[in-house]
Amino acid sequence: MSETTLPPTPTSVVAETAGGHETSTDTGLAPAEARGGLQVKAHALRHIVEAAALEVPRVQATDGALGGVRSGTPHASVTVRGTTARVELEVACTWPAPVSQVAADVRDRVLLRAAQLSGVRIASVDVTVTVAGTDDRRTS
Repeated sequence: MSETTLPPTPTSVVAETAGGHETSTDTGLAPAEARGGLQVKAHALRHIVEAAALEVPRVQATDGALGGVRSGTPHASVTVRGTTARVELEVACTWPAPVSQVAADVRDRVLLRAAQLSGVRIASVDVTVTVAGTDDRRTS
């Protein structure tokens, strides 16, 4: 099956100058809404989600035990359907930590940053928090 590429439809842009005069410029392009849209792949969104999780205080990156296998945290699994996604995310924090609050903060941050950076609506974010170690600043 062969692909046919159509030339862009010329359009004009009309702008008003400071003096109130209108100017017209032919851009040679179809209107933005007719030119297509942004398609975000699950792999790219996974990186955005994992980076957003690291922006939350108390969340820390951990290395996996298996060399060459992606097993550290944060680790996200993302399912994208059209412009909506579902996220499962595992993060690590040091003990002691208010784990429920860390999970809520991660969820809020992921919802905000994913929308800002990808335009994808996140329908749900399921967060699992694991303990990566103890806070050395804590005194007994």
